[in-house]
Amino acid sequence: MNTLVLAIPVIALLVVLYLAMALGWRARKRRQAGFAAAATTPEDSGALLFEAAMLYVATTPAAKPLERLVLPGLAFRGRGTFIVWEKGVTLSIDGERDIYVPYGNIRSIGTSTFTIDRVVETGGLVRLDWTTPLVGDEKARTAAATAGATSTEKKDILARAAAGDRPSNADIESYVRILDQVDSVRVLDTVQSRLTFTSSTDTDTTDTPKQEGQVA
Repeated sequence: MNTLVLAIPVIALLVVLYLAMALGWRARKRRQAGFAAAATTPEDSGALLFEAAMLYVATTPAAKPLERLVLPGLAFRGRGTFIVWEKGVTLSIDGERDIYVPYGNIRSIGTSTFTIDRVVETGGLVRLDWTTPLVGDEKARTAAATAGATSTEKKDILARAAAGDRPSNADIESYVRILDQVDSVRVLDTVQSRLTFTSSTDTDTTDTPKQEGQVA
């Protein structure tokens, strides 16, 4: 009887914590509803160049490695395959829809040491910087564009939106851990070579994000 009496408050606390986490997750999804579901791999993605086993870790707003985004197909950590095509890359996470990013949407690729719930050795994470479109009404797009932003950044985004420069896309970062170090180097080299080829035929002068470096 005494054991049961002691267990009831513990069980109640666990239930409250679970409900708080569930409600927080739903609120996060609602705030980030303006992020479009990334495209699935198209038939014209070109020749398959390389595949590597990976652990998908997280996707965050650009330069905000501790602010998780819950994009469809990229909300949960899981094992999968990093696939490099002639025209883009696919993040294929077990149990989730494949996410395809064309090279035209990739801003850079490099390495990082930490992101949400994950700290590794130098160069232990591959970081893919890319751009995704925003959808929905202006309120949804603005909420998505300000995800993880500081108060100053939010004021700037809102001021530009009020002036007519409404957000239509967002820069984000996806973190994966390639399970084999040799494969990590090959992923970086192969994707970078495709980005170099693409940029040589593209007049876009968007700044390339600063990357940490190469795999140690």
